Amino acid sequence: MFYLDVFRAFDQRKIRYAVVGALAINLHGAPRMTADLDIVADLNRGNLSRLLETLAELGYRPRLPVDAKNLLSPEVREDWKKTKGLVAFTFIHPKIQYQEVDLLLESPIPFEEADRNKTVLTVESVRVPVISIDHLIAMKRAAGRQQDLDDIETLERIKQFRKRGQEDDR
Repeated sequence: MFYLDVFRAFDQRKIRYAVVGALAINLHGAPRMTADLDIVADLNRGNLSRLLETLAELGYRPRLPVDAKNLLSPEVREDWKKTKGLVAFTFIHPKIQYQEVDLLLESPIPFEEADRNKTVLTVESVRVPVISIDHLIAMKRAAGRQQDLDDIETLERIKQFRKRGQEDDR
């Protein structure tokens, strides 16, 4: 699986994050083509510092010509959101061109709420926190692009399928 090295390193370093976006849809059980990894994370200085160090150790670099450590400043993040319209900060892997990690700087779901309701999956013995289906739907609804609306339909079908499965188990 793409990004297993990222998931493993984040798990080992106790980084607080959750997978969102198309990969989250995949992990919830629906096929959706994607190459990037979208995450929300606890943006407190300690957690964010560990996240940035881990990505750097794995070979990821900022797509923008800036020092990733600037993300440690809430004022800089706010400035980038306001002046550059930055919603996510992208890290690229120069040796594995198709792999990108997008750290959301803004989310309609506060991280603490997403973290409380996340689903934790185990992939090859690695714990992978994934945003809940309901929160993923809320994020997709807020984005409102056609692909997001299509994703919402898929996620609603997954919820119905799981609900029926639980009723059948009774």
